[in-house]
Amino acid sequence: MATPRAPPKNDRVGRARIALSFVEKKREGTADAAEDASLIRAVTGCRGYREEQALHCLSCKLGLASDVVLATALLARYGKHGLLVPAQRLFDEMPRRDGIAYNAMLAALGASGRTADARRLFDRMPDTDRTPPSWNTMLTSYCRAGDLASAREVFETSLRAKMSSVVSWNAMIDGYCKAGRMVDAAQELFDCMCFSLRDVVTWNTMMVGYLHRRDPAAAIAMFRRLMQQQDKQLPRPTAVTMATVVTACAQVGDFALGRAVHLSIQQLRMIPDSVLSNALMDMYVKCGSVDHALEVFGTMPVAPNIFCWNTVIAGLGRNGRGEDAVRAFRDMVETSRNKKRSEARPDEVTFVALLSACSHSGLVAEGRELFAEMLPVHGVAPGAEHYGCMVDLLCRAGLLGDAVQLVRTMPVRPNAKVLGCLLLHARSSGEDGVRVGEWAATWIAELDLRDGAAYGLSNMYASLQRWDHVERHRSELVNAAAVANGKEPGRTTTVWLLHKVIEELLA
Repeated sequence: MATPRAPPKNDRVGRARIALSFVEKKREGTADAAEDASLIRAVTGCRGYREEQALHCLSCKLGLASDVVLATALLARYGKHGLLVPAQRLFDEMPRRDGIAYNAMLAALGASGRTADARRLFDRMPDTDRTPPSWNTMLTSYCRAGDLASAREVFETSLRAKMSSVVSWNAMIDGYCKAGRMVDAAQELFDCMCFSLRDVVTWNTMMVGYLHRRDPAAAIAMFRRLMQQQDKQLPRPTAVTMATVVTACAQVGDFALGRAVHLSIQQLRMIPDSVLSNALMDMYVKCGSVDHALEVFGTMPVAPNIFCWNTVIAGLGRNGRGEDAVRAFRDMVETSRNKKRSEARPDEVTFVALLSACSHSGLVAEGRELFAEMLPVHGVAPGAEHYGCMVDLLCRAGLLGDAVQLVRTMPVRPNAKVLGCLLLHARSSGEDGVRVGEWAATWIAELDLRDGAAYGLSNMYASLQRWDHVERHRSELVNAAAVANGKEPGRTTTVWLLHKVIEELLA
C-alpha cells in the first residue's frame, strides 16, 4: 500500500482528510505504520491551537495517547506555542517516556521560564535518557533566565560527563554575550575552544555580541580573523556573518570594507536574504552611496519587506532626494495592494522617514497630503514624532502660524520634542516669534524642566537684546526646578541652571 503523503502545512482541509481517513482505517483495523506516520506529520504541521487540540482528542479516543512517538509530537507542539498546562498533563499521562519526550518537556518548561521545574525534571531523568540535547536544553534555559552561574555549572558538568558539544559552547558564549560580558567571559571561553570545534555559529555569536556591546570595531576584527584563516578550512561565512559585519561597517562608516564584503558575497554566490539586503542598503545609505543602495534593492532575490522599504525611503530622504522617497512610498503602497498578503505595509517608521524626507526637501504640499492620509488610508495613527516632522516641515517653509495651529490641534498633549522644534524655528522669526516661543517654552517647562529646549527662550530674548526678560526667564526656571526637586531654590540648582542659560547665550 502506498504511503500517504502529508499535505502542505497551510492545507488544513488536506490534514483533516488524513485524520478522518486514519479514523476509518483504525476502526476497520487496517491502519499500519504508514498511516501512523501520516498522522504524526499532520500533528507536527499544525498551525493552530484548535487543530492540535482536535488531534489530541482524536488520539485519545483512538487510544493513541500511549504511543510515545505521537504523544511526543503533540508535546513538542504544545511547548512551541507556550501551552504548558496541556503539555504537562500530556507528559504526566504518558505511561512510557523516552529521552526525546523528556527533552520536549524540558524545552517547554525552559521556554516558559520555569527553570526550577526544568532542573527537577532534569535531575530525575534516567541516566540513559540524559543525552547531550538534554544538557544543552538545561544550559539554554539557565542562560535565557539570566542565571549564568547555574548555566556555567551545567556547562562544566557536561564537559566532565563528556556530554558537551559545540552547541553547549555556543549556548554558554551566547549567554555571556547577551549579558554584556564579552571580554571577561565570552572572549575567554571562545579562546579556550578547540580550533576545530568552532563552527560558523560560534563566530557569528561573537560578532553579534560585540555589535550589541556597541563595539563594531571588535566585530570587524573578529570577521577579519575568520576570513584570514579560510585556508585552514574554517567554516564558511553565512548570510548572518555578512549581515553582521556589514552592519558594523555602517556604524563605523567604513565604506571600503563594506563594499569589499558586498563583492565577497557576490563571489561566494551567496543569495542574500531580506536581512542581508537591508544591511547592505543601510550601509550604503549611511556612507552616502544611495545609488549602490538602490542597486541592491532592485536586485533583491526576494520580495522586499517593510524594513527594506523603510531603509530606502529614509536613505533617499537623508540624501536630499525627497521626491524619489515619495515615489518609492507610492510604489510600495501599489505593491502591497497587488499582493494582499504583502509584508510591505507602511508603519509608523515609514511615515517618520517619509515626512522627514519631505521636510528636508521642502515638499510642503506632499507632506501635508501624506500626513492627512496616515490614519484614514493606511491605518497608522500619527504620533508625536510625526507631528514633530510636520512642525519642522512647516517652519522650514516659513509657515510658523500653520505649525502653531497644527500643534494646538494635536489629539494628545505635545511633548518637549514637538515644542522644542517649534521654539527652535520661532527664534529666527523676530518679534512675531517671541509670543510663540513664550508659549512653547512654558509648555516645555511644565513637561520636562530639565529639557534643554526650555532654555532656548533665553537665547531668543538675548538675540533681541531684551536682557530683563533673560533674567526673569532664568529666575522662573530656577524656582520651578527647585519646587520640582522638593527644595528651596539653592546654590546648586541655581548654578546648574545658570550654566544652561550661559550655554544658550553663547550658542
